[in-house]
Amino acid sequence: MDRDSVSLQRAVELHLVEHGFPPDGGIGERWVVVGLGPIPICFPNTKARRLATPIHDLNHVLSGYGHDALGEAEIGAWELGGGCKNYWAAWILNWSAMLPGVVRAPARLLRAFARGRRTGNLYGGEIEQVRQRSVAELREELGLDEDYPVRAGDVALFAGVVCLAPVVAVIPGMAALVTSPLWLVAGAHRKHRSAVAP
Repeated sequence: MDRDSVSLQRAVELHLVEHGFPPDGGIGERWVVVGLGPIPICFPNTKARRLATPIHDLNHVLSGYGHDALGEAEIGAWELGGGCKNYWAAWILNWSAMLPGVVRAPARLLRAFARGRRTGNLYGGEIEQVRQRSVAELREELGLDEDYPVRAGDVALFAGVVCLAPVVAVIPGMAALVTSPLWLVAGAHRKHRSAVAP
């Protein structure tokens, strides 16, 4: 199936299944669990995160960035470049997601950031309306099929974003330190382990 010809809604449904996510993208879950190597860390799935996650998933489909650590770092840089409007959870989580990528592939993150500054993203848009439009139409409208050179202004802003990333990452880091023991006590880790078991 040509993913560019289908509606964004259908494309994101296929995308979530393909990458092993629940149909709602995980917004119905009480906890968010991410891996730090072999160690699962968790934090509550707040209302602010549940509002941002569906838009982030749509942005994944349009931007083409992956779901591994580097892909999440790239989309984090891209969304920060385009701005996350009043979705404060997206700002915080994108900044935090950038850290692994800054160490492994800073040039890729810089290119994603510069691309985000030229294209924008779906934060702040009429989400229910864009869901029905085709992926190809939206990609063209946002200019996502074009190449964008990195300019001096991009480098300067990106340097500032990178400097702030460890500071902002303290917020979910502290939340995880406080809530991970609660997650273990609640037995949620058993549910998570059974869900990921082969």
